This record gives sequence, structure tokens and C-alpha cells, in this order.
Amino acid sequence: MSENKRFKLKKASVKRLAIAFILIVAVAAGIYTILTKADDQATEKENIRVHNEEKQEKPKSKPTSEESKEPEKGTVTNETPKKDKDDGITSEEGTTNKNETDVVMPTINKDAIIANAKTQIYTVYTDLQQGSGFLINSSGDILTNAHVAKNAGYVVVKNQHGQEFQGKVIGISKKTDVALIRVPDLAGKNPLVLDATTAKVGTKVVAIGSPKDQYGTTTEGIVKSVGAEFFDDYTYSHLYEITARLSRGSSGGPLINAESGNVIGINSIILEDHPEIGYAIPLSAVMGLVNDWVVKAPEVNFDDENEEGYNHADEAYFDEELLSENMKSFYVLVIESLTDGKHNYYDAYISPKSEALKTARAFIGNYNSDGKKFKSLQYNVTGVTIGDKSSNVTMSTITTYMDRNNKKQTIKENITFKIIIDDIGEYMIQTITVNSSVDSGKLAPPVEKPQVDPNTGNKPDEGTNTDTDTDSNEGSSDPNGTEKPKDEGELEEVETDGVETPKTPPVEEPKTQEQ
Repeated sequence: MSENKRFKLKKASVKRLAIAFILIVAVAAGIYTILTKADDQATEKENIRVHNEEKQEKPKSKPTSEESKEPEKGTVTNETPKKDKDDGITSEEGTTNKNETDVVMPTINKDAIIANAKTQIYTVYTDLQQGSGFLINSSGDILTNAHVAKNAGYVVVKNQHGQEFQGKVIGISKKTDVALIRVPDLAGKNPLVLDATTAKVGTKVVAIGSPKDQYGTTTEGIVKSVGAEFFDDYTYSHLYEITARLSRGSSGGPLINAESGNVIGINSIILEDHPEIGYAIPLSAVMGLVNDWVVKAPEVNFDDENEEGYNHADEAYFDEELLSENMKSFYVLVIESLTDGKHNYYDAYISPKSEALKTARAFIGNYNSDGKKFKSLQYNVTGVTIGDKSSNVTMSTITTYMDRNNKKQTIKENITFKIIIDDIGEYMIQTITVNSSVDSGKLAPPVEKPQVDPNTGNKPDEGTNTDTDTDSNEGSSDPNGTEKPKDEGELEEVETDGVETPKTPPVEEPKTQEQ
């Protein structure tokens, strides 16, 4: 009996061991699953990289005590943007700064958008990062990403012509990847037009920035989705997912709605596993925070480093390639203005209140008026003369238009532009001289419809020939008044009392293709 009891107890013990083993295996499997999932999430998180973190080695001499200092007045360091009625956004049109700028952005045409926007876009440098930024108001404030300006010992921004300006971070968030840099020397300059209206899926966009320090690099795409979220060093929410490819160095650059021409977002991140997709922070998500920084910003000046009377024209220089590119951008906007017919986009390249404004209106207006319908414009730089205080750029152009008779005509011109450097180091057109202009529509005599005599019903050249009619043929008819046909290929020669008729000098054909 006792042996049976012992046997039963042993059998029960084996059962318990089996159950315990199964439980241990189940727990181990659960733990493994949790750890694997966490590892996958960590791996996915590691693949999220702010796309232009071009980090430099941090200077060892930089004191760490700066990090513990209280933030200056007007600098927000730990705040998330609020979307409410008091965020400064104009609900009617979604734009936030139309009252501060005369800039009117072109639409659809990528080249025109770039040419018009590049004067308000900057490459941003700090002692730790290189990124991009864009001018958002007339106070000289440049919007960029927080990871570009984070822990910066100094900030310098550079324009399209290589002139550099000193700036200071007046607002930066620890949670949202956005920062604001004030550049006093840019105060009074026209900013880009901002649009805080949420873009729709499918909206065509243009992304502009300075990847690998290459100013004005652009890509095109569409808004693929709205509302993406990521968590890295910053919290990214309500993001635009875009097919415009971004690269390291583009962070902080503007995302422009190609259909309205206005800025709708800040280019911010890419995924390492999917570099063909980029993400931008919508302006609608951050403008409340940015406006608060602008209002609370401390006074910024660099008197200790800038001598009295100093301006950036003193350090600016003329360069043949930069001058040529400047004039090509000008003509891109001339074409866009003629096509649009409503705005003079090219004004951004002309010195305000200069004679060039009036001259430009005259010769450009001639391409699309007085019975002319503008079709295309070809342009080519034919000469650059660099001086100390100004430089001349000569352009050869061919403008094609349709006349009143729907016949294609051309205007061939040779034009010299005098370029100066303004107080903030920008190339500006001061005078325009039209050296030659040949309009094929004016060379050819107008075609007149023959009139009918109401009394006889005959045309003026019909009826009986008179002696006067015969004599006026000057040897071109026989005694019977019959006109002799000219030999095929014979060219009519015109004599003017021994004075040779002057010939119009040929205008050099531009090498560029028709726009």
C-alpha cells in the first residue's frame, strides 16, 4: 500500500514539473517577443534622422556652464506649439505676413519660383551644424530647425552671392524642431509669403535648401500624406510626407506650394531606409510659437564687432559667374511676368526707385502689347565687364510673338545692364541700355486690303492703262503697257542717288533653348 502511495506521489510530482516547464517556456517566449518588438522599435527609431545634421567636432574650449544659464528673455526653450484662434494666423487666406512684404510668388513654374525665392533663402552655419533657413518677416528673422541652431556658439547666414551676415538665436524649442534666428542687417528686406493653411494631399511642392553647402538646391514632388508622426530628439507631429527628395544640409529650408507659390512648411527629416521620402513641419503647427518669439525677442546688435558705418556692400564682390546667374534669374522672372500678365516678378532684381524700373517696364511691355501676343523669349549672356563699384552684363535676346495677322514675328535685341551692390550685399540692376532692337513685325509693310471704287465697282489698279501708268513702270513694261516678269531669283536693287542703303547689323543668335 505504501509503495502504491509512493508511486502516485512520484507521478503527481512529474506532472507538476511538466506544468512548471511549460509555464517557464511560455514566460520565456513572452519575454523574447517583448524584447524583439522593443528592439525592432528601437531599430526603426534609429532609422529616423534629421536629414541635415552635418555635425562638426564640438570645440573643447566651449564652457559647459553656458548650458545651465537661464534662457534670455524672448527665447522659448521648452514649449510646444498651440493651434488656437490666437496663434496669429489669418484664417481667411492662411497667410501670416502679407502686410510685411511686396513679394508676389510665381506659381507652377519651378524655375520662376526658385528665381523669385532665392533672394530670401539662406545657408545657415553654426560652430556645430550647417543647414538652411528663410526670411519670414521684415525684422530680419530667419526660420530654421532647432537641430540646426541647437547649442550654437555663433550663427552666420550666407546669401546667394556668398555674403555673410551675423545672427543670433532668439527662439528655440526643446520639444519641437523649430528655431528662429534674428539677423539685424536683413531688417527691412522683403520676406517670403507664408501660408499656414494645411495643404491637401496631392499638392505640388518645391523643396529648396543647401544640402552639402550647395545653395539653392531644389527638388519637386507632391504632398503624399498629412499627419505623419515621429519621435526622435524632438516630437514631430502633423507632418507633411512629401516625394520631393531631401538631403543632409537641407534642414530648415522652405517647402513651397507650387500651386500658390507660398511657403507652407519647413523641410525637416528623412528616413535612412527610405531617402526618397521626406517630411516637413507645417507652418500651421508652429506659427503660434514663432509669433510669440518675435513679440518677446530681445534687442539684438553686434556693436562690439561692427565698426561705425559698416555695411555688407564693403565686403561684397563682383564675380562673372554670379553676375551671369543673376541675369539669367532675372530673365526667368521676365518670362514668368509676360506669361502671367499680372505681376512684375522681375522687380526683385532691380534697384528700387532707379531709372532701370522705368526702362524695364518699357522694353518688356513692348513684348506683349500693341497687337503682340507673347510666345517665348530666348536669352544669352554675351559679355561681362567687372568694375570696382559697378559691373556691366550684356545680353542677347530673341523674343517671339504673334502679330495681329497671327503671323510669327521676332524682336532681336542687344541690352546692357549696369549692376551695383546694395547695402546688404545683393546684386541690383541700376540702369538698362537697349543697344539695338530689330522688330521683324515693323520691318515688313502692313498688308492692306484692296478697296473697291463705289462708282465703278473696280479696284484702284483696275481699268484702262494711261500714259502716266505706262511711264511709271520705268522700263518694266513693253510699249503696249504689258508688264515684263522678272527673272526667277532676280533681287530688286534700290538706288538712292548714289548713297548705299544702310543694312541692319545682325544680332547674335542666343545659344539657349526656347523657354
